[in-house]
Amino acid sequence: MTDRQLEYILAIAKEGNITGAAQKLNISQPSLSNLLAAVERDIGAKIFDRSLSPMRLTCEGEKYVQTAENILGSLKDLRRQIDDIQDSSQGRLSLGCGPLLSPFVIPVILPALIHQYSGVLYELTEDSPAVLEKQLLSGMLDLIFSGRMINHSAVECEPLYREEMLLFAPSGFKPAVLSKTNKKAYPVVRLQSLGKAPFVLMKPRHQLRIIVERIFSEARYVPHTILETDSWETCLRITESGIAFTILPDARREIKSEKFQKFSLDGSHYRHTFLCYRKNARFSKVMTEFIQLAHKLFAPVPPSP
Repeated sequence: MTDRQLEYILAIAKEGNITGAAQKLNISQPSLSNLLAAVERDIGAKIFDRSLSPMRLTCEGEKYVQTAENILGSLKDLRRQIDDIQDSSQGRLSLGCGPLLSPFVIPVILPALIHQYSGVLYELTEDSPAVLEKQLLSGMLDLIFSGRMINHSAVECEPLYREEMLLFAPSGFKPAVLSKTNKKAYPVVRLQSLGKAPFVLMKPRHQLRIIVERIFSEARYVPHTILETDSWETCLRITESGIAFTILPDARREIKSEKFQKFSLDGSHYRHTFLCYRKNARFSKVMTEFIQLAHKLFAPVPPSP
């Protein structure tokens, strides 16, 4: 049982079919089918139920995948230890981040780190919080950025930064009720004053939507939702068009446009970002530097004047 076999079986499990996995792995479909067949002969059991589409893991397959993740995690940990001993300027750093959070986090940290540790191989996995947490616990990932605390005894979560949740409004919007406070970055608008204003929101499966629903609940406000999307960009572009409002994090004040306005909301509403790692993980020099650099680069942003 080689690490290549383990990685290929995990790829099939993730894709749910051999064709898709072969494309991701950049190998031929017949080669991957032959490898799977060889592994199943070796262990004496079927790993996948091929009668279903997408293919599903059998009970034996679930055990195989769980063991494969543990083995690959241990191998990565061993390589990190050897790399750290031989040359602290080389090695690997496996990072995990949600696809919506990644554009606001990874480009901020990696350029500075790559400049200092150019010989390190950086691996980035962008997936759902549940998948990232599972891979972190198995050792396949060194660090993950998460929008929620991970309540597990083996995981340490350090608060990295928080972003105020804002109302993004069309440029022509003139609020009926508006107040200004030094504790808020922007003028405050009460949601109740918007009446039946149309909203475009992130879909319910996103952590951001959970925060937004909490905001609506506390304000006792029922929005008139005209569209749900997986994309921040869609929310912002529709708001820029002037036909709807949205609620998103301030994203460290990098989201700017003359076609929409930003307003603070009543109450205390923030999206929190945590940097999480295993408590028993071996900290290489580059991993330690990454954590220190993340806290330095994401130091609290002072309120706008």
